[in-house]
Amino acid sequence: MRANRTSLDTTTVSHQRDESSTSGLIALIHGRARSVLEVIQAATPPRLDLSTPTCRQQVFKHDFGNSYGSPYVGYYTPPSDCDYTTTIFNLSVVSRGRQYDRLATLWLGDVEVWRTSTAMPTQTGIHWSFQKDMTIWNTLLRSQDPAKIIFELNNIIDGDRYTGFFNATLEALYFDDVYHGQGGLHPADHIYAISTRSSSSNMTSLFSLPEDIGAVGLTFPRNAKTAVVSIMASGNAAEEFWFTNVPTEYVNTFPENKGWLYGYSPFREVQLLIDDQLAGVSWPFPILFTGGVDPGAWRPIVGIDAYELPSFEIDVTPWLGLLTDGESHSFALRVVGYDTSTEDGIGPVGENWWVSGSAFVWIDEASEQTTAKSFKSEISSPLFDFQPTLGTHIAEDGTVTNTSFYYALTASRSLKVSSIITSGGKSRPVSWSQDVSYSNIQNMTDFAFNQSLAMVSSGNHSNSASNIVSSYTYPMNLFSAYKVQSEGATTNPGSVLCLVDRSKLTSGLSLLPFLTGTSTGLETLSTRQNVTSNYHWNSTIVEGTSGLDTVNGEAWFSTSSSPGTRQGVRKYHRYAKEKDDSLEVDQEGLHTIPVPPTKPLPVVEGEPHV
Repeated sequence: MRANRTSLDTTTVSHQRDESSTSGLIALIHGRARSVLEVIQAATPPRLDLSTPTCRQQVFKHDFGNSYGSPYVGYYTPPSDCDYTTTIFNLSVVSRGRQYDRLATLWLGDVEVWRTSTAMPTQTGIHWSFQKDMTIWNTLLRSQDPAKIIFELNNIIDGDRYTGFFNATLEALYFDDVYHGQGGLHPADHIYAISTRSSSSNMTSLFSLPEDIGAVGLTFPRNAKTAVVSIMASGNAAEEFWFTNVPTEYVNTFPENKGWLYGYSPFREVQLLIDDQLAGVSWPFPILFTGGVDPGAWRPIVGIDAYELPSFEIDVTPWLGLLTDGESHSFALRVVGYDTSTEDGIGPVGENWWVSGSAFVWIDEASEQTTAKSFKSEISSPLFDFQPTLGTHIAEDGTVTNTSFYYALTASRSLKVSSIITSGGKSRPVSWSQDVSYSNIQNMTDFAFNQSLAMVSSGNHSNSASNIVSSYTYPMNLFSAYKVQSEGATTNPGSVLCLVDRSKLTSGLSLLPFLTGTSTGLETLSTRQNVTSNYHWNSTIVEGTSGLDTVNGEAWFSTSSSPGTRQGVRKYHRYAKEKDDSLEVDQEGLHTIPVPPTKPLPVVEGEPHV
C-alpha cells in the first residue's frame, strides 16, 4: 500500500536466527482446512502430471520469523539411484496472523534461481504453493559437489503488530522425461554468477543498486559457441512503485503532503554492459506485490507474477569474438531512470533495486577457439518526450497553491549487436536486436492523494537462436484514492480505494528453455487482472477492518506453448473471480480462452480520466 510504500520493512530488527516453532501451522492446514484460505496465482503447470515422480526429496523446511539477515542455509544433493531428466521445485507456504508481504529469493551458491514474494496472511490462516521447472539449471543441480542452497525471506515477529510466521517447505520432484526437440535435452555447460558472490558467508548475493557497483569479471571458455545472460531485477523500498514516481524536481509539488511523492521519474531501464559497452536492456514489467497500493486487492488472487518474478534474457553470442580470448571481461548490471536535466535524459534511481544475473554458456566440443568478425554495435540513445501541466489556485491574498499535476512521459529505443561467429570450422551470423517503447500518463489531485495512471510498455526482440521475433505489451491502468487521518489516530486511521486493470501479453521464444530443450518453439501468453478494492486499515496498518473492506476482481490466464516433452503443457487456461477474500469462480483447463483487453478505468468521483 502506498502509505507503507515498501514490501520490505526497514525497521531495525534482531539478526539472530529465529528458531521459534510454528507447529500449529501444520495443524492449521490439516485440522482446520476449511478456515484456511488458499491464495492463488494463475500460471502454466510445469507438467501435465505432477503426482507420479520417479523420485522426490524435501530440500528444506523452515519457519521464517525474525529472519532479517538469517536466511535458511543448507546443501542440495541430487538424488542417487534415480533416473531423471526433469527437475521441478514445489514451494509450499503456510502463514497466519498479521504480516506485510515479503520478498524471497532462492540461490544455488551465488546464482539466483527463483525470486518470489509472499501473500499477506489472515488471522485464520492462508496457504499457497507454486511449482517451477528448474531444468534449465541442470548444470548446477547435478553438480558432483553438494550445492549450497540459500533461501532468504526477511521477516519480523514482534508479538504485537507483526505476528505472522511464514512456514515454508521446498520439495524437489524428479521425472524421467524424454525430450524430443532437436538435440534433445542440452542444458548449458557452464553457468556463471553475476552477483556479489556472498554465499561463502552464508548470505545471498543480490546487488543493491545504485549503491553497489553491480559488476563482476567473467572468463569464458575459448570454445564457447552460445551465451545468454539472464537478469532478475525488482524495485523495492522507495523504488517499489517506481512507475508512479515523478521527475525529481516535482517531488515537492504539494508541500502540504511533503514526502508522499518519490522522484527519479516513472521510467526504469535495466542495462547489461560488457566491458562498459551496452549489450542489451530490459524495460521491466511493473510488479504489484500483495501489499502494493491496496492490500485488500490481492487476496485470494495475487498480482500477476507475484509468486515467480520474471527474468529477462539477452543473447550475448555476438560478443563471443571478444569473450573467448581467455581473459576476464566485465559484466555489469545498471538501473537508470529519466532525468530532465541531462542531455540524453538518462539519470539515477532511488534505493533500492535488487538485481542479479547469470551467464549461461554452451561450448563447441569440436572447436578449440571461437572467433568472430564483422562485429557491429548499433545502439541509439533513448528518445524521451516529457509534457507536464501544473494546476494552481490563486487566493485573494495572492497565495498560489498547487491543486493538480498532470504529465505525459514517452520513451523509445532501438539497439542491435551482430557479428559472424566461427567455431568447429563453421561460420554463422549471430545478432541480438531490440525495439522498445514506453508511455506513462499521470494525473494527481487532492495533494496527490488521488492518483490516476495509464502506462504501456511494449517491445520486440530477436536473437540468433531462431527466426522467431518475440514481442510483449504491458498495459496498466491504475487509480488510487487515499484518505489518511491525522498522525496517531487509532480509530479508522485511513483507507484507500483502488481500481486496477492491467495485462501481460507476450508472444515469441523463451530463450533459455529453447536452448536447453525444454521448449521447442513459439509460446504465447495473455493474462489480465481487473480489481476494485476499498481497504480500511486499522492501527496495525497490515490488517484491514472487518465489515468495511470490499474487493471484487477477475483474472484471466491463457497460454499456448511448444513443450520439449509429451508431458509438457501445450495449452492451458485459468479464470478466477474473487469477492471479499473468497473465490466465487475458479476454472481451469487444457485449452486457451479469449482474454478481454485491458480497458480505461471509469471516472471516480469527478476525477478526470488520464
